[in-house]
Amino acid sequence: MFVRSLASPEDLPFLEEKAVIGFVGRSNVGKSSLINKLANRHHLAKVGRTPGKTTLANLYSLDKGGYFIDFPGYGYMRRDKETAQKARSLSTLLVEKMPSLQRILLLVDIRRDILPVDVEALLWLENLGRPVTIVLSKSDLVNRNDVQRVQKLWKDLLRERMNQVTSPPLVLSTKTGEGLGEIVDLLVGDLYPQDKDS
Repeated sequence: MFVRSLASPEDLPFLEEKAVIGFVGRSNVGKSSLINKLANRHHLAKVGRTPGKTTLANLYSLDKGGYFIDFPGYGYMRRDKETAQKARSLSTLLVEKMPSLQRILLLVDIRRDILPVDVEALLWLENLGRPVTIVLSKSDLVNRNDVQRVQKLWKDLLRERMNQVTSPPLVLSTKTGEGLGEIVDLLVGDLYPQDKDS
């Protein structure tokens, strides 16, 4: 269920210490589509037609408990440095205010190989000290050789960094369902560890 849009940390409601999963990525990378799939709701998160339009963070509550938070997209907003900086500052403050933020999914478009803006976002998230998982979205739009090639590029990059905060990259297509099971298993462990152990 949509809870509210957040323009500042003061807008963040009391989350009852429930686990939170964050979603970060360039505009039009597929965050809303993934949120809808994971929540099993067709129109929970609105899929924007105008990339870079959303500058607020959107908070969603899950039926079973816990929350998703969709942070403002980056990339297209870099045309307006002031807007981009405000969005990043908001996201940073929100992350710092949410001790129950268990993981951040950083979605990157698999068709773009490795973009400097995505690496910059990864460095920013790692510096915040929360677990990060790279999700290579839109895998249905490239051939299998390119899927394996780009996945290896990201694996090599992460291996070079040797950062304990970042887990191996996952491949995703919200259209074919590729990777959804792996992401669900990962997030269930974060949101409902008691269920996984039982």
